[in-house]
Amino acid sequence: MSERNTSDGRVRRGQERRARILEAAVRRFAHQGYETTRIADIAHDAGMTDAGLIHHFPTKLDLFMAVVQRREEAFAPVVENEVRTVADMIAAFNSGVRSATKEPEYIRFRAMLSGASVLDDHPATAHLARRLTESLAFLVPHIARGIDSGELLPHQDPRAIVLHLLALNDGIRAQWALLPEEIDYAETLEGATRAFYRQISGRDLDDPANTTFAWAEPVVTRPDA
Repeated sequence: MSERNTSDGRVRRGQERRARILEAAVRRFAHQGYETTRIADIAHDAGMTDAGLIHHFPTKLDLFMAVVQRREEAFAPVVENEVRTVADMIAAFNSGVRSATKEPEYIRFRAMLSGASVLDDHPATAHLARRLTESLAFLVPHIARGIDSGELLPHQDPRAIVLHLLALNDGIRAQWALLPEEIDYAETLEGATRAFYRQISGRDLDDPANTTFAWAEPVVTRPDA
């Protein structure tokens, strides 16, 4: 066997072990939170020793933040959409959530983050605060464009509209995490966002008239499920 093949095999095995660790970690963190989850339990679930896990993730914080990053990377390819109207943006938001539900443990993990991040010194607090700031900076100007173009009703606060949409997602996701067998997260959110779009525009989300307000240049949006 060549030296290159041997090296490739080691890299592949390392990637497979890392993936097993992340799968075990998201389940533990999603159900137990950060503080009560033990590295030893994650290592056991992943089928390796504590030392084997620490080789890839030296601390529990490193592992936790890797799960946060893995969750965001997993959904990036499926939620990026070119949009030309606020209606497009909300439809893309709903599509991203529907895709995200294919990995329910990561949805539960995100629900756990939203609740735990309000605690003092939680490792996710700064990350989520930064993501919220980035979301507002990106989305508010586009909602304002929708008001200026006439797609949305006049005399509305773009920031309040964005916060309302994000709150709908946070709230329904948290309710799903409590009653996953009774609540269809994606379906419920889509119904809520359709009703909200009707409230702020006076039209249905899929009304053909929405295309008459299309922006000259599309934007790429990545809604956070």
